[in-house]
Amino acid sequence: MNYPVAILSIVVAYLFGSIPVGYLMARLWGVDLLKSGSGKTGGTNVLRSAGLLPAALTILGDAFKGLIPTYFAVMLFQHNMPLVPALAGAAAVLGHNRSIFLKFKGGVGAITFFGALAALSFPGMLITITVALIALLITRFASMGSFSGSITGLLTLIASALLGHTPMAYALFGVFSVLWVVIALRPNFARIKAGTERKIGVPEKEIKTLERGR
Repeated sequence: MNYPVAILSIVVAYLFGSIPVGYLMARLWGVDLLKSGSGKTGGTNVLRSAGLLPAALTILGDAFKGLIPTYFAVMLFQHNMPLVPALAGAAAVLGHNRSIFLKFKGGVGAITFFGALAALSFPGMLITITVALIALLITRFASMGSFSGSITGLLTLIASALLGHTPMAYALFGVFSVLWVVIALRPNFARIKAGTERKIGVPEKEIKTLERGR
């Protein structure tokens, strides 16, 4: 068993996840994302602070941050060390949330989670995204879409393992990733409780207040 390569795969996954796609996209549109809106680097804050196109590019980039390193870990270790892909995926999500390039600031990690999940269980990813979109459409809170999606992803990985489709070790990816997502969402949960959480599609005047970092 090639333990050095396994460790390197996990470290690379964290560094890959740490690439601050949202921060870089926003800067291209003249926005300091860390000083705009929620200060998070995910697609929702980019949408409110910089616009639709940079937000779409951010979502795409964040998904690939999870997909690419996890996919290669699966190719290398799925048969002999399935724990490695699980930890690589979790490391990518952690990198997004605690980027070494942004002094350990970042986003919520849900999109990176979905990307990594696609490498571990593509059917599970489809189910997860469906649930996340339904939660988003019903509540119009991006945070609820992220939370519902992460929980669903964990449950699909457990179900997939019990059915013999994927290794049970992959469920550990779901456990760690849900932990990272929930920790990142604590301010959102507090705002939902207080009735101050912003919804997707908020009025224009509220969106403008998020662009003071320009």
